[in-house]
Amino acid sequence: MLLNSRQNGFVFSFPPDFFSDAVKEKYKKYYQSLILPYDSINDFMSSTIQSVDFPGWNMDPAVQTRLFGKKQDFKNAIQIPDLFSREFTITFKLTDAYLNYFIFLENSLNFLDFEKNKTLPTFPPMRLSLLDNQGYLVASIIFNRPILKGQDGFKLSYSAGTPDFKTFNAKFSYFDFDIELDFNRV
Repeated sequence: MLLNSRQNGFVFSFPPDFFSDAVKEKYKKYYQSLILPYDSINDFMSSTIQSVDFPGWNMDPAVQTRLFGKKQDFKNAIQIPDLFSREFTITFKLTDAYLNYFIFLENSLNFLDFEKNKTLPTFPPMRLSLLDNQGYLVASIIFNRPILKGQDGFKLSYSAGTPDFKTFNAKFSYFDFDIELDFNRV
């Protein structure tokens, strides 16, 4: 059996209320006037996502010394969710005039401002949908109670005359995640 080596089938979905109403209205004219017009700011921002770093886990085993000094490893008593780093990073491609960066930055500042944001301290669940090599949904990872943790900066320079591919990262923490299998749904 030969497996397809394509490993890039995913879609990251922001919750419908991730971007504030003020940010949605302010940038609406921009993202709807592009060559490929987008229905919502969520669609536009999702289209600029290049990668998502899913966290790994690590367990330090409990070590017990046996008779005659022989050491044996056992699984430790740390809860499974605490074995994960509980962070994920989204990498975005910078768009023309860096507008997706400033959309995300302005939305982040609104989220962090206690005067403007009097809602819950976390975002609604975020979904990372995994696709097979034909583009069909197979499974989803749902990050529960995510919180925005950081955003990279970027460098502007007149000395860089050649076009290149620039990105920025947004870092999130989350409480836990769920895995949903979607391939048997009709």
